[in-house]
Amino acid sequence: MRKWFRTEMDKLKQMNFTDKRQYIWEYYKLHLFFIGLILFFIGYLINVWFINPPKRDYVYIAWQAQAVHPEHLNTLEDRLSIILEVPERYRISVNSYVLVGEPQMDQALVTRFFAMLHVGDIHAIMASRNEMIGSAYGGIIRPIYPVLDALEELNPDLHDYIAKRVAVFTYSPEEDPAAAVTSAMGISLNDAPLLRELGFFTEDLYLCLIINSSHYYELAKVLVELFRAGGVE
Repeated sequence: MRKWFRTEMDKLKQMNFTDKRQYIWEYYKLHLFFIGLILFFIGYLINVWFINPPKRDYVYIAWQAQAVHPEHLNTLEDRLSIILEVPERYRISVNSYVLVGEPQMDQALVTRFFAMLHVGDIHAIMASRNEMIGSAYGGIIRPIYPVLDALEELNPDLHDYIAKRVAVFTYSPEEDPAAAVTSAMGISLNDAPLLRELGFFTEDLYLCLIINSSHYYELAKVLVELFRAGGVE
């Protein structure tokens, strides 16, 4: 390698600028292309990892209640974003997983939901009572108590109010139908001031904790913001 490098340097020393340029381009253009590609890739990774990393979900909520226009959910995301301590790095996501009756689209929604559920990217659902019960039977949600505990530390007055709104029912998990479970599986969002202000139908709407979620404190902050305008601070 050293001998080859010395030979190439001797060749270049004997050439004028135009000859050097033509020689390098003719014999090393593939090398230059791959070097440029590698440098571009390294620069991209540095930008994504350190300079301008994409925003991560502070809270990701799957909407499984009455069908709503995406703009309504976007507005809800914007209003809930007030709870973010570092909005440059994090975001609130509320995305609909309501089936629309079109087979391919519905299959894509179901596949996406369970893929995100598997890797822990969904933290909670806002669901109708029927969807909440179905999710409990399917092992998708778990008791809401950890969120209530976090809320008690964050806002004791609101905790006392919210604790009266839990939805307690008995269900049998699919994996063990003989093991009946009675627990608080959701929190009623009926008449939550922020949702009411934004025009959501809340009479049949519950906040539920995803089975593998540990975002208790974050969801407690969501509850504070949903009920803040109701006089319960």
